[in-house]
Amino acid sequence: MDKTYKVGIIGCGGISRMHASWYQSEPKTALTAVADIKEEQLKKYSEEYGVEKLYPDYIEMLETEELDIVSVCTWPPLHAEVTIESAKRGVKGILCEKPMAENMGQADKMVETCEQNGVKLAIDHQLRFSGEYITAKKLIEDGAIGQLFRIYAICGGGDLKDNATHTVDLMNFIHNDKPIEWVIGQIERIGQPVKYGLDSENFAIGYMKFADNVRGIIESGHDTAPGYHHIYCYGTDGEIELSAPGGPSIRMRNKASGEWVIPETHPGGNPVRDMVECIEQNREHRSSGYQGRATLEVLMAIYESSRKRGRIRLPLEEKESPLTLMIKDGQA
Repeated sequence: MDKTYKVGIIGCGGISRMHASWYQSEPKTALTAVADIKEEQLKKYSEEYGVEKLYPDYIEMLETEELDIVSVCTWPPLHAEVTIESAKRGVKGILCEKPMAENMGQADKMVETCEQNGVKLAIDHQLRFSGEYITAKKLIEDGAIGQLFRIYAICGGGDLKDNATHTVDLMNFIHNDKPIEWVIGQIERIGQPVKYGLDSENFAIGYMKFADNVRGIIESGHDTAPGYHHIYCYGTDGEIELSAPGGPSIRMRNKASGEWVIPETHPGGNPVRDMVECIEQNREHRSSGYQGRATLEVLMAIYESSRKRGRIRLPLEEKESPLTLMIKDGQA
């Protein structure tokens, strides 16, 4: 008989509804309990999803319900604390919202605690499961555009940690999570922008070198070129364009086609199905804590480059958020 995995959600705001829908559509998971400090949010969950076990204290939920999988859907300042406490209490898998953490010190502690307790940690960069990006990755691996040499990505209208974390993660995913050797970047901060409890910026640009010499460019903010997770992949024999404004989700042209064509797109999936499979197969999640950490490191390196006014070689030594340090020093 197939096992049914008992699920708890911590933090019942808007983004948690996406998690709840994944769990309800997955035959092997049962949304068992939810936790939130706001009583009205718990009441809404009871009404919307029929969840009867409601907790204002997530620790009490973890210690009472013997959950298998937990989704961390709090605001980012609590991601590390809630993930670490969940990992210590017998769960098998944790799906944490992005950004993974406030800084690299927290991210390292999250990964370390999950390793020590045998927990599969995943970060909800769910676009890794979207068909167009899976298709682009496969086409590049198959040599459809020759040798990849540049990835140029745009995240218009958003900041690095809340929005462009997806875009950078997609750059990593498309290029098969190759290590990045160095990053150089710059940010602009006007006033004191804050998003979901974290200090933010208005505009950012980053330039990075992958270990195989492929170069990546990311621009994000409210004054970018048009597009949202708009990504160009340039190869020696062609190019792939993803999420073009007003265009198809993916198109490609190469020497064989001579013009733009729309390739057949992979059907995609979702992080919950992969979480069940990675627990059962004892493998890493497609959007594992290790990949989430690598993405966060690029974002922090862009801040550090802006702070230090130079190129930053990875691994990043600074464990605090360089943006936080800049603000404390009056630089941002």
